[in-house]
Amino acid sequence: MVEVGIQSVTLIGRKNLQVMERVRKAFLYFMTPENINNPFLHLKVRFLLLRLLLISFVLGLGLGIIQATRELNFKPQVLNLILYIFVFGLLCLWTLADFKRFRIHISYVIGRLPNNHRWLPMVGLVILLILFSIGSYLVLFYLLSLAAPSFVDTILREVAKSPTPQKAAPLLSNLLGAIVLVVVAPLTEEFLFRGIILQRWASKWGIRAGLIGSSLLFGIGHANVVGLSMVGMILGVLYIRTRSLMVPIACHAMNNSFVVVMTLLSSGSRTVWAMNRLEQLRHSLWLGILLIVLSLPLLVRFLSQNWPRKDAMIPYFINSFEKES
Repeated sequence: MVEVGIQSVTLIGRKNLQVMERVRKAFLYFMTPENINNPFLHLKVRFLLLRLLLISFVLGLGLGIIQATRELNFKPQVLNLILYIFVFGLLCLWTLADFKRFRIHISYVIGRLPNNHRWLPMVGLVILLILFSIGSYLVLFYLLSLAAPSFVDTILREVAKSPTPQKAAPLLSNLLGAIVLVVVAPLTEEFLFRGIILQRWASKWGIRAGLIGSSLLFGIGHANVVGLSMVGMILGVLYIRTRSLMVPIACHAMNNSFVVVMTLLSSGSRTVWAMNRLEQLRHSLWLGILLIVLSLPLLVRFLSQNWPRKDAMIPYFINSFEKES
C-alpha cells in the first residue's frame, strides 16, 4: 500500500511537472513580442495617460462652466472627490471597452481569491508600508525644504487641502471622502496600475521591468513619490504571487482605512497644521529616519523572498491557462 501510494504521488508529481512545462512553453509563445496573441501588446500606456488628461480637462471645464452660469459654489473638497470618482470611473470604463475590442477577459485580470490566504501578515505588511511612507515623506521633504523651501511649503499646503476626511468637516463630506479612499481608489487604481500597466509593460519589457516601472509611475502620481513607489512595488508583488487582483485591492483599502482613521483622530485645523508644517517638518528628520530604519529592512526582506523570476508569467496568462485546463 505504501509503495502504491508513493508511486501515485510520484505519478501526480510528474503530471504536474508536465503541465507546468506545457504552461511554460505556452507562455514563451504568448510572450513573444511580435506575437499578436498577447492582448496586452495592443494596450498603450501613453493612450491611457492621454485619456486621463482628456477626461480631467473636459470634466473640469464642464464643472467650471456650470458653476459660472448657474452661480453654484461647490466646496473644494467635495468637488475634488466628485472629480476623482468621475475621472477614474470613466477611465476604467473606457479601458473595459478596449478589453472587449482586444478580447481581454476581465476574469483573468482579476483572478480568484486564494484559498486559505493568510490575511493577518497582510495587516503587518500594510503597517510597515505606512511607517515607511511617513518616514520617507518626512526625510524627502526635509531635504527638499533645504533647497526649495517655498516649493515644499506650497506642496504641503496642497496636501493639506487634499480630499481626505477631516474631524471638523460635515458628515456627508467625510463619508464621501471615506468611500473614495477606501472603495473607489483601491478598485480603480489597482485595476489600472496592477491589472493593466504592470501587465502591459511586463509583456513588453519583462516582468521585473513592468513591476518596477508601474510602481514608479504609481509613486509619481502621488505627492510622496518614494513612499508610494514602495507601496506600488509591494502591491505588484502580491498581485504576481497570488494572481488575484483582490489581494492588492484589499491591502490598498486597508492602507487607506488607516489613513482615514488617523486623519479623523488627529486634532486641530488642517489649515493651521499646514501653516506650521514646514517648521515642524524640519524638526522631524530623526523621526523619519527612525521609521525608515524600522520598516525598510522588513520590506526589503519581503521583496527579496517574493521577487518574481525573470521568466515569470504575468497573472493574466496563468489564470487563463488554469481556466482552460
